Amino acid sequence: MKLPCFETVISQMVKNIYRYKGCRYSELEAKLVDDFKAGCFFQQDDPDYKINEFKNEIYWVSKYLKMIRLIRDGSDGLISINPEGVRFLNTQVLEESKLEDLEQLIEIRTYLNTFELKLDPIVVSYRQLTQADKGKVDRTLSSFYCSKDPDIQDFVRHKMERFDDKSICRSYLILDRENSDDENFCILGFFALALKILTVDQNKLNRKQKRDMNLLREQEGIPSYFIAQLGKNDMFKYNFKGKYLLDEAVNIVYDCIGLLGGTIVWLEANKEADSVVKFYKNNKFIELQSEMQEDGVERIQMIKYLNRE
Repeated sequence: MKLPCFETVISQMVKNIYRYKGCRYSELEAKLVDDFKAGCFFQQDDPDYKINEFKNEIYWVSKYLKMIRLIRDGSDGLISINPEGVRFLNTQVLEESKLEDLEQLIEIRTYLNTFELKLDPIVVSYRQLTQADKGKVDRTLSSFYCSKDPDIQDFVRHKMERFDDKSICRSYLILDRENSDDENFCILGFFALALKILTVDQNKLNRKQKRDMNLLREQEGIPSYFIAQLGKNDMFKYNFKGKYLLDEAVNIVYDCIGLLGGTIVWLEANKEADSVVKFYKNNKFIELQSEMQEDGVERIQMIKYLNRE
């Protein structure tokens, strides 16, 4: 389900709090829902469900803004802009009228990028997570947002349990111990690992590639470790580096190699997603081959030889 992206909700929320010099949470929530109704975000099937999902997003946006000390709860029950947030906004907004135009709203990314949010990440398997209270687990999973890839968001929220039960893959979450509380764990990111055959055409490989892959003559498939899913939570994408997430996934693969052997970890990336492909190349993944898949998307298969580390 497509929801307004986090930056849009953050901007609208800050705009309303700044404009009215503070407001109650219920009033803020109602105003944001009305704003986005007018923007046709909910003019589709089952609008009530979408509105409830959006209210959940509003809750997490407000929670995040308090973490980075842009807004605060007052003793009078009103949410207001924090003093350091006011100082930042005053440097961005010269005229009050600018707040009326979303396109001319503050460059909120500047604040998000410069604020050093203290984090204490820990890797937890999905099975470990489910040992906690079920309500807390459900609330935690529903707090994962990935606007760039809705399939990843849907997997975390609705498919992780089924894939784990059937041993299709094993999922891991990066939780933040610093900002989690009794009600919710904070998810920084997640990844899923699987065993998968990497199919290759030896006629298209050079001698060095065959040697690096330890290929036997006529061998077309290589049993290997596959990073099936990997994504950051939108809420922390300015405070948490994707490299940490990828490194933790590869570290678990190293543990598997120590027990079972193997030399290759690989993944797939949308060929059109230049920044994603560049990110993996910067982390020593090598482009191997590409193929058009059933969903009509051409994906690059990228591999990393772990016996070189």
